[in-house]
Amino acid sequence: MDVTLAVSVDAYFHEVVTEALSSVKLEVSESASWYLVGLLGDFTKARLTDEPLGMKLVGMQTDPGERVKTLKHVGDTSLYVAGFFAESLNRSLVDVEYYVGIGQSAYAQLARHFHAGRSLQMIYEELADQFPLFVDVLALVRKRVDFATPDVSKLYEIWLRTRDEWVEKKLRDAGIIVDVGRTVQ
Repeated sequence: MDVTLAVSVDAYFHEVVTEALSSVKLEVSESASWYLVGLLGDFTKARLTDEPLGMKLVGMQTDPGERVKTLKHVGDTSLYVAGFFAESLNRSLVDVEYYVGIGQSAYAQLARHFHAGRSLQMIYEELADQFPLFVDVLALVRKRVDFATPDVSKLYEIWLRTRDEWVEKKLRDAGIIVDVGRTVQ
């Protein structure tokens, strides 16, 4: 989908998230899918800080409202960072596994906060239980969002490494012929 044709940011992200969920073969509730859409929309406006998320959990308030807010922030930020910045995390002191562990823990604690059967409780359980797969979904979303305006040389380099069908399609859309033998002409 061309981002310029999207009716809204949510509509664009919904389509991209739906495609990514399908690619990862992750079946989730409609609520969890829309949660991801909302998370992506929120991060289009939010700035990431370099405050360690683990410290936020350690210094968490006992006030239930503040606790929920902090857990949601830690879970959402961990999911976003692990999905969108996995490559750069390989060069940092903390890796993707740190964000997966802390995010999974935050969502699990959030799920326990809500009464059984409530919509939010089920969404947070789903996010906690399948956190690594949700990271994979956001990694695919990132790839698709990064190439809304394709840099053909960057696409080609990625295609050479991954042979990803979506990247191949983008190359074809840009007028690059990729033959059956998997070489670019």
